[in-house]
Amino acid sequence: MPAPYSTAKNTHFGKFATTSRLVACLISESLVNAYFCPYKKNEQEGTDDVIVGLTLLLRTRGSTEKIELSSSTLSINDILAVIPQRGVPELDTKTKVMVNGVQCYKIDLADPWDMLPHIYSPQLSSSHTTPATLPDSESVYRQVIQVLTTMGCQGKISLADGFDAVQLWQQFSHDYGVTDKLTDLIASELASSMDHQTYTYDYPKPLPTLESSYIHWEQSIVEGHATHPMHKARRSYSPLPPLNPGQVNLETPKLRLLSIPKSSMQLRGKFETLAAPLVDAILEKTGNSQELRQQHADHVLMPVHEFQIPNVLERFKDASVLPEENNVTAQSLTSIRSVAIPEILKDLTVKLCIGIKVSSALRTITPYTTYFGPGFSEHVVPRLSYDRKVLTIERELASAVYSHPDTDIAKHCSCVLRESVANASSDDDTIVVAAALVEKIQKPDTDITLSKHVWNLDTEEKREAFLNRYVELALKAFIPPCLENGVAFEAHGQNTMCRFDKRTGELKGFVIRDFGGVKAHNPTLKKTCGVELDVLPDSCVVAETMDEVYKLLYHTLFHSHFQRLIRVLDMHHNGRGWEMVRKHFVAMVPKDHSMYKFFMEKEKVPGKCMIRMKIEELYRDYIYSPVPNMLLSRPQELVQ
Repeated sequence: MPAPYSTAKNTHFGKFATTSRLVACLISESLVNAYFCPYKKNEQEGTDDVIVGLTLLLRTRGSTEKIELSSSTLSINDILAVIPQRGVPELDTKTKVMVNGVQCYKIDLADPWDMLPHIYSPQLSSSHTTPATLPDSESVYRQVIQVLTTMGCQGKISLADGFDAVQLWQQFSHDYGVTDKLTDLIASELASSMDHQTYTYDYPKPLPTLESSYIHWEQSIVEGHATHPMHKARRSYSPLPPLNPGQVNLETPKLRLLSIPKSSMQLRGKFETLAAPLVDAILEKTGNSQELRQQHADHVLMPVHEFQIPNVLERFKDASVLPEENNVTAQSLTSIRSVAIPEILKDLTVKLCIGIKVSSALRTITPYTTYFGPGFSEHVVPRLSYDRKVLTIERELASAVYSHPDTDIAKHCSCVLRESVANASSDDDTIVVAAALVEKIQKPDTDITLSKHVWNLDTEEKREAFLNRYVELALKAFIPPCLENGVAFEAHGQNTMCRFDKRTGELKGFVIRDFGGVKAHNPTLKKTCGVELDVLPDSCVVAETMDEVYKLLYHTLFHSHFQRLIRVLDMHHNGRGWEMVRKHFVAMVPKDHSMYKFFMEKEKVPGKCMIRMKIEELYRDYIYSPVPNMLLSRPQELVQ
């Protein structure tokens, strides 16, 4: 049965989920200055929900000047937002300001998991309203005001709870100088994220178990990306219809067939042979598949997501769509665009293009990806250094893409056929997408995650044992290809699957999929494997230096993957989780290796900038900003 929930709270939490992620990005990408101001508990309050302090998000004066916190005054007019904290963010303890006896610290990196679900905006009115949306609304507000009053905040202190991502973005973008057009575009994506997040809370799924199918686990995602403010955005563009929550079925979509002249297509691998069972199943809905194939001689018959059809017909005039009756129902995986049809394709999944934005990316498949995957799978994967008992790599066996000189057009008509370990897995294994482990149990107002619930991790000893084995095996899976061959997989939670023993729940190993975000250093690869990457010109998978490879592995495996699991298992603030990571890392990587120096000797590492990339309208070109190296994270002791 689904976990119990309260729809009265869902809109508030839907806004908070997106807004807290926007706050985290603004801070971590150094777009604003933010300070942590500790809260001194009033012993007479007697509340169970005492904040540990506030995050003060300060405004900007254009893109070149960020307001600093002054030791002499704190003006309410300089504050963009106030966020009560339940956990201390990552601080620059060398940069601190004493404000009326309160020692405030510059924040280097923020995480939504540390924030209480209240984001306040300063109000011009001398009165305030504190909607009693949550049980702690009044007590948290009182504590927030207490901190600001202690700091001698000038002006009438009036705060409104429920500052949402669109309001916050519009205020920031006005201060920063973002164009009106781009401001409105990003605001629409933030609004989409909040709407779809609320809808997800409103319609909880049955909780998965160790007996559940891998597809059940794939579709159990409640919030998704832990720090991206467009984490739940489902934004479509003409000629596609609007993607309003609940109106388009993205979990069990229909697959239709495109018929395109072979002269217009670029095929890699044995695409037509591997796709034949699916194509035949679709054709047989209206007649004999062989007869229908003869009608489409000299054409490629390619599966297409039903929602993508208007994009194809508008852009590719020689493409036709077979009748609506020719379809099969698929089941989407976590990424939405990858689908499974296990009763037809037992050993494969299908990656399809859909012209909608999920997070920052338009979920199409570029010619760079369709070209790279099959060649990498055939020539590089078999030669990589890794333990085949610990890591399984799902090869991309074949692909098809429309042949067009403009890759931004071609990417709307493409398809990849990928191995499916989960479809063909043993009955002894439970395959779980790693992202699901850190998801809440289908409701917003809880700290209980699926990992705690399904594996019964109700003590620190159990959580420590679970995490220790997880980190050790994950590093054994993903360090060797990087260390030995100069290849980093995009090992975040969506691309990584875990193999558990169905009977005992013990972790057995990992599966990695999707090669679109791989980074590889050709000289190292050639030296150790005797091959180089076969890529199209300007492919973003080629790394010029090994630091680029390390940067990709850090962002996906350590920052996005490990950090989230460590936090939800309550092993971040006590330092135990990162101690485990360091212990296993140094046991595998020699101290004189450049990989050791990157991960263990740098206080700051490049952090991927989600919002800066949006402001600069970038997707394939990344922007990085220095962030604290979480491998070196230790418990923080604040001096008052």
